[in-house]
Amino acid sequence: MRILFAFFILFSNVYSQNIDEKFYAANKLYNNTKYLEGIEVYENILSEGWESSNLYYNLGNAYFRQNQIGQSIWAYHKALKMDPRNLDLTHNLEIVNARIKDRIILPDEFFLVELYVKIKSRFTLKEWLMIGGITIFITVILFLLSKIYIFNNFILERSILFLIILVTIEHGIILDRFFDENDNKLGIIIDNEVDAYSGPFYGDNSILFKINEGTIVRLSQLQKNWLEIILLDGNRAWIPLEKIRFL
Repeated sequence: MRILFAFFILFSNVYSQNIDEKFYAANKLYNNTKYLEGIEVYENILSEGWESSNLYYNLGNAYFRQNQIGQSIWAYHKALKMDPRNLDLTHNLEIVNARIKDRIILPDEFFLVELYVKIKSRFTLKEWLMIGGITIFITVILFLLSKIYIFNNFILERSILFLIILVTIEHGIILDRFFDENDNKLGIIIDNEVDAYSGPFYGDNSILFKINEGTIVRLSQLQKNWLEIILLDGNRAWIPLEKIRFL
């Protein structure tokens, strides 16, 4: 067992070192303006099952330099899931989103809904779990203190009540973030002017409209190499599977 464990540790270290070397090589290619070569190495790292916010961020920058807007937006969104408070990442995503042709602009949401979304997106799911755990711990400590004291402490009781409400809100956010993290029904169009068909088949008469790269769509159903999508405005259509990357 010890030999097996030692072999596992050794293999993990070698694998990690190999990934670091590839990541360094990709960054070097990017800095030398060899963006396509850098993209190939970044994508190769992803194909090996390793990912990080820095990897997606650099990949997004490389795709942007190649004017591949859809791929860039996809990479930035993947990075944002891991590092939601990265201001450079948010700034770059705003810039590249502005370059989407004929993008669908929805009406502004109610300010409370917008505020909730900002607060929810401020932290990752793991961070929200940690925040929720710390709040529960503090609540338990204060509750025990309230039982130890013979006299009733008004401030202590009100603090416990406030923390109970806070814990309830935090765990509601945690549940919402969990569903967001496990929502595999969103994707980014990665090609420009993609023909959207009325069904999973080709034909000039079946083209409903065109979708530009960078557009976020909801996935409906898969049929062989075709995918039915739903746009933000509610329109449905079928596109070839290779025209989209899943978030």
